[in-house]
Amino acid sequence: MTFTGTLLRPARAGDGEGLWELLQPSQAEVIGMSSLPGNLEASHQICEDTSKTVADLATGSFTMADGDSRRILFVAVERTVTPDGEQISEQILGLTGVTFKQAAPNLAVKVTTSKDGQGLIMSSSSQPWTRTELDSSFIGPEARGKRLGTLLSRGRFMLLHLVRSQVPQTVASHLRGRFDADGSAPFWRCFGAKFAPQWVTSTEAEIALLEVPSRLEGLAGHRSPVTATVLESLGPVNDASLPAYHLLSAEGMVPNGMYDPIDGGPTVIVDLANTVTGRTRTHGRALIGGNPSTDALVSVATIDDFRVTRTDVGIPNSTEITIGAEAAAIVGVSQHSLITAAGLIAPEDIWPGTTNSRL
Repeated sequence: MTFTGTLLRPARAGDGEGLWELLQPSQAEVIGMSSLPGNLEASHQICEDTSKTVADLATGSFTMADGDSRRILFVAVERTVTPDGEQISEQILGLTGVTFKQAAPNLAVKVTTSKDGQGLIMSSSSQPWTRTELDSSFIGPEARGKRLGTLLSRGRFMLLHLVRSQVPQTVASHLRGRFDADGSAPFWRCFGAKFAPQWVTSTEAEIALLEVPSRLEGLAGHRSPVTATVLESLGPVNDASLPAYHLLSAEGMVPNGMYDPIDGGPTVIVDLANTVTGRTRTHGRALIGGNPSTDALVSVATIDDFRVTRTDVGIPNSTEITIGAEAAAIVGVSQHSLITAAGLIAPEDIWPGTTNSRL
């Protein structure tokens, strides 16, 4: 007998080829999502970087200087194990991530009342900002529609709370804005194209800025009136990212008035301590069996071998959490292991292939 299920964990040094096998056929879908590796070499590098970041967090030696950034790439894997948890096979189905930034520049557009008080203007600026950014998420075509969205989007918060004394407390996500049928953002024509006419479409701008990120500074320090055309393109979340927006809202994230200078998508933020996961999670010793009935995220309580899955749990008292035998084997939990559970509120079960930020 074997058990098969899905869990989320940080990428490991040996995951590079599997990541690229998942992403390579879908490169046209992920243009502009620079947190996702664009070739095999980058896939190996991000796995190595993730392993080092997790190791530093586990040992309490995680540090960043002003202007630095460090990241963790998470992979959603379908895992087949024996009843005692011995792994038989594992396949990568999707990925997501977080990036920690210490006083790193953040380019954004804000809307304010004009100095004469007669209208609205939008202005762009780049300022240092310390934050934990939620990176882009991707699910392989064969795994879509299998309720992986909540695990990808909210499962990473389970690790963030284990390390929250070491990482930036402001959590931010830059959601993608409105796009036309040809794949370009109408907001770019309203704003960025006026100051960078060499890039006619937002797609051209994204590709150029991926090659030389410092060019972003050229989009700072500009002002333009807010017209009816601007209002149609500024602020709405892209249809493909709406499930992500709803999941992040369920986590307590709210718009902060900043918009992406390329596609006009909103930024949402929350203090890590105020997330729903942070307020509702509980710790206890695992009791394998029983009749668990509460939909929840369940994770191990260790940083260096972090794993989280979505399953039903029961919380009979303040010191114990019941979990089914199959889920326990998948996530690698034994009887009386210390685990963490966070109940899910109004979970979204539909998740598109690509979501969330372009970072």
